[in-house]
Amino acid sequence: MLSIGPFVYGQSDVNSEAVQPDFLNVHVTQNSTQSELAQLQKDMSAVNIGFRYDMVNWIDGKLQSIRFALILRDGTMIRNAYEVMDSETDVWIRLEGTGEERVFCAGDKCAD
Repeated sequence: MLSIGPFVYGQSDVNSEAVQPDFLNVHVTQNSTQSELAQLQKDMSAVNIGFRYDMVNWIDGKLQSIRFALILRDGTMIRNAYEVMDSETDVWIRLEGTGEERVFCAGDKCAD
């Protein structure tokens, strides 16, 4: 499932509050769909955050792999790849705070 903020794409309602210029709270899971990833890319582009992905593969409607890159307006970039995804895989894309307190991470081990 792909969740943005307090909602889950594909399993709940959409909430645009999860993608803002200086705030992201997104989860990509095995249940994420192609249309959800495309919408996420569009939502991030609208707030000047680059989100590019490839190497996606679905089997029986379940996301099996993804490689992606995120680029913030200041040029900060994160790349991540998941060659194998299962029901336990939860790729958290997180951006919040400013200055030294800023958190920008993507992966299954983003800090709380």
